[in-house]
Amino acid sequence: MELKKNDELTAKVNSISSEGKGITRTEGGFVIFSSNTVPGDIVKLKIRKIKKNYGEADLIEILKKSDNRAEPRCRHFGICGGCKMQNIDYSLQLRIKSEIVKSAFEKIGGFGNITVEPAIASANSYFYRNKMEFSFSEDKWLDKKTEENKKNFALGLHIPKFHSKILDIIECYLQSELSSRIVNFTRDFFRSGNISIYSIKTHSGFLRFLIIRQSYYTEDIMVNLITGYHEKEIIKEYAALLRNQFPEVTTFINSVSKKKAQVASGDETYTIYGKGCIEENIKTENKNFSFEISPFSFFQTNTKQAEKIYSTAVNFAELTKIDTVFDLYSGTGSISVFISDYVNKVIGAEAIEESVEDARKNAIRNNITNCEFIKTDIRDFLKRTNFKETDFLEFGGKRFEKDRIKIILDPPRSGLHPEICRILSETNFSKIIYISCNPSTQARDIKIICENGNYKIDKMQPVDMFPQTYHIENVVSLKRAL
Repeated sequence: MELKKNDELTAKVNSISSEGKGITRTEGGFVIFSSNTVPGDIVKLKIRKIKKNYGEADLIEILKKSDNRAEPRCRHFGICGGCKMQNIDYSLQLRIKSEIVKSAFEKIGGFGNITVEPAIASANSYFYRNKMEFSFSEDKWLDKKTEENKKNFALGLHIPKFHSKILDIIECYLQSELSSRIVNFTRDFFRSGNISIYSIKTHSGFLRFLIIRQSYYTEDIMVNLITGYHEKEIIKEYAALLRNQFPEVTTFINSVSKKKAQVASGDETYTIYGKGCIEENIKTENKNFSFEISPFSFFQTNTKQAEKIYSTAVNFAELTKIDTVFDLYSGTGSISVFISDYVNKVIGAEAIEESVEDARKNAIRNNITNCEFIKTDIRDFLKRTNFKETDFLEFGGKRFEKDRIKIILDPPRSGLHPEICRILSETNFSKIIYISCNPSTQARDIKIICENGNYKIDKMQPVDMFPQTYHIENVVSLKRAL
């Protein structure tokens, strides 16, 4: 039977996509994607869109619930785009994420006979994020479950596929309950005062973003209000009430962003109270490392899982005291600091100057002397460091034996530049460890790195940094093939 738009059908959901949509296959093998469905559900669907190779459908009714279905905790589930797997039992979430990794390496990377270990579960499946970013908007999404009749003033999270629509977030189970209370307090304060919201059309207005950062170990809390300009009296009034109502907040920042793009950043930063930063720890089996996190520093968003990722990287790399590690995309130095006790030398390379400065500070605060951090474009760094030499590598006036050099890569979600992959494909280090939050770009890059036959995949370990979402972190070990 040929399906057309608006056709209705009863079907069983067979699996789930990497974006959290249920997948149904008809008797003829045609694939239909549907939101809010779970593998094992028997559902009634209405076709919304038909393409050559697949269709998209809306869920009309669940005729029989899957044993894998879980009851979502959050009132915003199905509207907010943050937690698309909240309706799936967590044990199945982990299996799905391992399959997402396997599928990426088979279909995008072209690798056969890939062994993917079961994803390492998060210590906490809710309330695990140490950073959340919320947006102000006059383009409020009207949600029947909440307060749709109130003023068009929103502070919350983006609606998927809508550029400016913001859902007022009353509760969120990704960060702490305290975080939700701070969001609600902030919205009420500024809405009652008729404070303007920054407009992406006129590029004027005051309120832009609210970022809340919370430390897992130290319990430090930073509130960072990002505005279009600094308005001393408004900020002073808000700060006084924030401090009174939430004494747990250890520092309050007002960052001013004059950029037209809707990106949560700051051109100027005013520390209203507290130190202007928070501290967090990362623990190994033997040590406790302390990190200073400034308002816009990158730090892994799930502290406990970051420890598992870094421990996995250490085990995969088989680090020894005579090894030198090049930590490419070293950020604020968290991986470099973590592995410093296992090796002779760590050289971190990073393009963002503020991150390099933070990395150097983090090495000093932990009394680490074998880490060196360089501000550089990674592609240029690889070119001028002559990584293709066979026996030795000269760097900083010193000569390193190639057999004792190992590489750790932790690039942005977009992955590596193709030229970086090609350069690495011509090297012959004993180990390359590639950490990624995007298995698709990771598989694409590793395909290029392995194409010359110098490397092959040794081990692969997904680590669930983001429960209730379809995102998965993955650690891959490449070893020298010859």
